[in-house]
Amino acid sequence: MGTVILRPGHVQPVHAGHPWVYAQAVARVDGAPGAGDPVRVLDPHGNYLGSGFWSPKSAIPVRIVTRAPEERLDEAAILRRIERGANFRRAALDLPSSATDGYRLINAEGDDLPGLVVDVYGSVAVAQFRTAGMKRREEIIAAEIRRVSGAQTVIAAAAKVPAEGLADEERVLRGDPPDALIFRERGLEWRIPRSVTQKTGYYFDQRDNRASLEKWASGRVLDVYSFVGGMGLAAARGRADEVTCIDSSALAIATGAAVAEHNGLAAKVRFEKFDAKRRLPELVARGDRYDVVVLDPPKLAPTRKHFDSARRAYVQLNRLGAQLVARGGLLVTCSCSAAMRPSDFVRAVNEGVRAARRDAILVALGGQAPDHATPLAFSEGRYLKTLFLRVE
Repeated sequence: MGTVILRPGHVQPVHAGHPWVYAQAVARVDGAPGAGDPVRVLDPHGNYLGSGFWSPKSAIPVRIVTRAPEERLDEAAILRRIERGANFRRAALDLPSSATDGYRLINAEGDDLPGLVVDVYGSVAVAQFRTAGMKRREEIIAAEIRRVSGAQTVIAAAAKVPAEGLADEERVLRGDPPDALIFRERGLEWRIPRSVTQKTGYYFDQRDNRASLEKWASGRVLDVYSFVGGMGLAAARGRADEVTCIDSSALAIATGAAVAEHNGLAAKVRFEKFDAKRRLPELVARGDRYDVVVLDPPKLAPTRKHFDSARRAYVQLNRLGAQLVARGGLLVTCSCSAAMRPSDFVRAVNEGVRAARRDAILVALGGQAPDHATPLAFSEGRYLKTLFLRVE
């Protein structure tokens, strides 16, 4: 096993529990580890900090898998973590259940398996392998995913990561390739064609926030950046009278409409193909008002260098959203950008609301569902922020 020795002044984050070792923190590498080989991480005095898999061309050459010096970082260690992740979902979250068989089985750093994300969609599991260490072991990982989840098909989703030597291609590792992902979430039945899916396929991280919206929504609802309508359909199953879902993807709109029809919600929900940046100003100019407005844009700040432009975009988006909320209504606004910290997002939203000459009361602050757990010291893993605001 190779050994990675850190520079003085770069030890504290790793010692405190952060799982990433950045390239600039590495003083030297003893041995000749290849991409995906296990390595030990030591501080400048030779004290053990953890072990992970080596990614020599990455800006994050080591992601810590274990902090137990006696644990061998072999295939058995990976299998133990997959089984532990499955046991946690079954025992603590009651997943899968008769109401929900779509969920996150493995959440990378949150399950001590950095570089591996696995979502289960009923009889299909979709995995993303984003590091050389996980990719090299995809066959034994696929077999274990199938065993612990009961999925008949295991797919390796496309994941283009040049620094890890990973090409942007999708492969079926076990079973037959499905035409669609078919699953249940909180009793709603979903069928999403593979041509529509993003990342592993769907956004299970918003599950609890969809449940909150279903409980609180009423009257007229506008769901902006709706994708296949997860938020909108939750509102429609609640007390909403009518729901309008807006997305720029014709395929996503068609899929959402079909799901609404299948679940008996088509009479309440209308899907419209629009670019939100153009549509929202039109609705404001027209004087439209809604009892609930949901804003769930794609990632606007993938890294800190995008922070300033993303902040301006969040301010503008929430200004328009606040203008469309009827007095006393609900604004549900989201950010999935890890580089946008919760306090930064709250300030941007407040600035947007104030620019609309409205006042907002924070009703609830939501995050990702518990099957997306993350290490306490790993703030980058807590990417999802969802604010439920009463607008006056």
